[in-house]
Amino acid sequence: MSSTKKYMNIISIILRSLCYLIIVLVVIVSSYIILNSGIYHTPTTFLMSSNYVSPSNKILIVGGTRGVGLEIIKKLLDRGEDVTAMVRSTSNVEKLTQLGVKQVVADALIKEQVQAIFSQNNFDTVISTLGTSAKDLPERQNFIQARIKGEVKMDPNKRPDFIGNRNIIDSAKTTGANRFIFITVIGTGQSHDALPPLSRRGHKDVISLKEKAENHLRASGLSYTIIRPGGFSNGQSSGKAKLTEDHLAFSYIARIDVANLAIEALGNDESIDKTFNAYDKDMLYLHRMFMD
Repeated sequence: MSSTKKYMNIISIILRSLCYLIIVLVVIVSSYIILNSGIYHTPTTFLMSSNYVSPSNKILIVGGTRGVGLEIIKKLLDRGEDVTAMVRSTSNVEKLTQLGVKQVVADALIKEQVQAIFSQNNFDTVISTLGTSAKDLPERQNFIQARIKGEVKMDPNKRPDFIGNRNIIDSAKTTGANRFIFITVIGTGQSHDALPPLSRRGHKDVISLKEKAENHLRASGLSYTIIRPGGFSNGQSSGKAKLTEDHLAFSYIARIDVANLAIEALGNDESIDKTFNAYDKDMLYLHRMFMD
């Protein structure tokens, strides 16, 4: 065999190997997307939409410096509501300052600070999106690392997911607040089986803490609504997100749509003392988290 033919055979083997490798990678990625999708259960009952009804009182937003909380603040300000954001002394409040929203300073983990801001104000409505932020973690990891390595371990006493929200709930109750909207996560309580198994590895500890916070709110006597979203997207609103009491429902969802659902629930008496999964039929697949 000539050297040219040998060379061509080697090239052919390399190309075939690359093709097989690409096929294997496509199968693995496709399988992962499907296994982490919300296609396995379709809810059929949803909370009926209602027109926005103003609570006509002072509203406190906890966790409003970013994400869903910030979107809620923007929308409430657009509606002319009396909104205050609770922030830590170390919080980045640039966006809140630009919006002109009132701010009170307290660390949710310090009960006395929380009690003070409630006693000095008259908050009748509280919306909490409070949870552990990435910057609070002792180790930063991206989406893929979380799936492979699991959740970053952190002292639960330093996480606000339970203790912080418990302090907020207790102070709201003590000072006579009437309404509490709580944004948690799919995977808590009855929604445990809705969360794709491959996603549970990276969220086990935080889900346990959020579940304790949910239970504390239910036992508080406050008029509550609990909203459990799946994975968040920073994309635009699909306009199709809904709330369902079907706890097996799962989808990904845009942060702005969770904000829309929270505000809609605020003025809807049918949402009081109920727990919902946030569901968007256009956001069933994992890759939608990374699309606008």
